[in-house]
Amino acid sequence: MSNQPKKMSLFSAIALSATSMVGSGWLFSSQLNAKLAGNYAFLAWIAAAITVTLIGICLSQVVAKYPVRGAITRSSVLSHNNIFGMPFAFANWFGLIVTVATEAQATTQYLAAAMKSTVLMSDNVLTVTGKIFAVGILFIYLIINYYGIRLLAKVNNVVTVFKVFTPIFTVIVFLIARFDTSNFTLASNASYGISSVLAAVVGGGLIYSFNGFQLPAAFASEINNPKRNVAIAMIGSVVIVMMLYMALQLAFMGAVPHSMIADTGWSNLHLHSPLLNLSLLLGLNFISMLLIADSVISPSGTGYSYLGGSARMFYAMAISGQMPKWTISELHPKYNLCRRSMLINFLITAVILWKSDSWASLMLVVSGYNIIGYMAAPISMGGINPKTRIFGAITFALTGLIMSTITTYDLLLINASIMLLLVIYGIVSIRNKQVTIKHLISLNLPIIAYLWSLYFNRNPIYSIIMALIFYTFVTHPKYVAFCQSLNIHTVDEEVDINL
Repeated sequence: MSNQPKKMSLFSAIALSATSMVGSGWLFSSQLNAKLAGNYAFLAWIAAAITVTLIGICLSQVVAKYPVRGAITRSSVLSHNNIFGMPFAFANWFGLIVTVATEAQATTQYLAAAMKSTVLMSDNVLTVTGKIFAVGILFIYLIINYYGIRLLAKVNNVVTVFKVFTPIFTVIVFLIARFDTSNFTLASNASYGISSVLAAVVGGGLIYSFNGFQLPAAFASEINNPKRNVAIAMIGSVVIVMMLYMALQLAFMGAVPHSMIADTGWSNLHLHSPLLNLSLLLGLNFISMLLIADSVISPSGTGYSYLGGSARMFYAMAISGQMPKWTISELHPKYNLCRRSMLINFLITAVILWKSDSWASLMLVVSGYNIIGYMAAPISMGGINPKTRIFGAITFALTGLIMSTITTYDLLLINASIMLLLVIYGIVSIRNKQVTIKHLISLNLPIIAYLWSLYFNRNPIYSIIMALIFYTFVTHPKYVAFCQSLNIHTVDEEVDINL
């Protein structure tokens, strides 16, 4: 009998990805999207889905050649080297662990609102008791992940059914209870356009809502037939969730009482808990109870999935020399995971949660980190297979265009934090004589210059041009060969033979 750990099925991989995408975002995105895009909200969902699907195709091409644990953070290591991939790995990993904190925080906030509790939350800020409660939720995420992928998959399959059922049921009830077509013919809708679509992709929480699409790549080495199933799981889950979100958008916009938006339009609609408030306005008390329950389950399903994914990314970064080797240990022989990596990610997430006050304050920053992490996929694909560079360039330009819509302050925070990490990493590496200053500059200056160029000029045409210039340079065979010639990356130590 084989002693190899059992692996995740295609259904479980799709469920894992879909579950993580139906988190706290679905409870807010319909209102945010309507406010920013009006009737163009539906096009914004399509644009966001196309973006993550293109990224997923790029990532699946990398995974097809290197079906490794934590492939999201390791893709640019495999195509270039670990120093070049450091900014992308950090952005992807850090974005994921911050998301885990926001999900636990969201659950606490929803419970506080439902119970009208000032013990957990006061003046729209979590109290000390609320933060302790949220850390307790994080601990539950840890336990679910601590005993391996089989327990995670079993819990997640059950949670997925409820998480998908609740939005579908909500859509059906809202459509039956009230659907005012005049909401879609407001005079103020003329003020929206294509630029509104781009703004909504990030500002409306759409990228945030779709972010779990890449989790199958993080679990690549633990999925059956990853060369085929990772791509199917990513694309399939995106299509399913996009259809769900668009149906929810339609039901929400049709159910809003016309008197609330007739004079001021969608931009001035302010519901504290949009779906819950709307169900109460319509007298749908049974839906209100269901939404309260789901507001706990949906964020939690995303939270424990992301904690597992972030731990595998952290392990991958340590294997690639991007994190200290002491942060990892041998994979558990039974559960096939690095428990030390899991614990470190849990502690970092708990600190982030303790230092933050609300869910909304972190959403845009998380989205910015996610987009930078996505950039690695088309770069890695183009570096590994030059024949894919045209497709990769189009995908990369799209990420740059979306990145340019992030607020100036948030982009400043994102760029500065990545630079700070690179400086610290560089100082440590130089002292340990692992790399030279010349190598650091030649490998990290291009991405840093590109990100700051987006900060100083937000023009869409400029963003596309800069994206194409940067992508062409870093995926050029000569530059890729130069990166690989430095021999400072650790090509996968864990590409299982049985994959």
